[in-house]
Amino acid sequence: MADMFDHYLAFGDSMSIDEYAGPDLGAASLLYRNRSDFWPEFERLDLLSANPRCGFTRLACNGATLSGVWKQLTEAPRVQGRVLVTLTVGGNDILSGLGQTENPLGYACGNYFGCEPVQGFAQWHESWLRWLDEIEALYPDSLVVVGNIYDPTDGTGILQSGASLGKRHAGLEAMNDLLRRLTTQRGVLLADIHQHFQGRVADWVYREIEPTQRGSSEIRRVFWQAICG
Repeated sequence: MADMFDHYLAFGDSMSIDEYAGPDLGAASLLYRNRSDFWPEFERLDLLSANPRCGFTRLACNGATLSGVWKQLTEAPRVQGRVLVTLTVGGNDILSGLGQTENPLGYACGNYFGCEPVQGFAQWHESWLRWLDEIEALYPDSLVVVGNIYDPTDGTGILQSGASLGKRHAGLEAMNDLLRRLTTQRGVLLADIHQHFQGRVADWVYREIEPTQRGSSEIRRVFWQAICG
């Protein structure tokens, strides 16, 4: 299936970017073009090797919530042909207070996530479906793969610094449940990053919530497996 794509669009948050792993070492970049000097096991297991004419646009950015992903959509190129779309979103929505009655923190784990209005899960659900409608209208010949969220506390609710996620920890579970239901509902692929990271976050996550180089490669692994079946 990987040889069928003419363009790859990567939407989402820091699970898809290069800023923490290093240039061309983020999950989306590796999915497009592997760095064999770092990851020889993925030699020629990437989109560009499958189709040397495949284009790539990474729109994902640090700290993005769902409203940020909507903004990314306004910046997406209107490309033709078979398009792969990946999306990582939801973690920052939870960290900034989604589904909670108190005011959003604005800051979480030392990173700034903005001061966007806190929505309930039902509103988030509806907005995500509308976003997918827009994707399918813009790219009628597309494959959409949605990554769920790893638990940076590995089930404890406590971050590497010793800080507690508090109620936000339960929110991560609720978000992953929502993403599972949404992907099933719409018939898009789910990359189960959460399951893959269980028991491994000590090596694959740093700076409280960000993927390491290895973590970014493993996110790529889960996306690649989802695409190739």
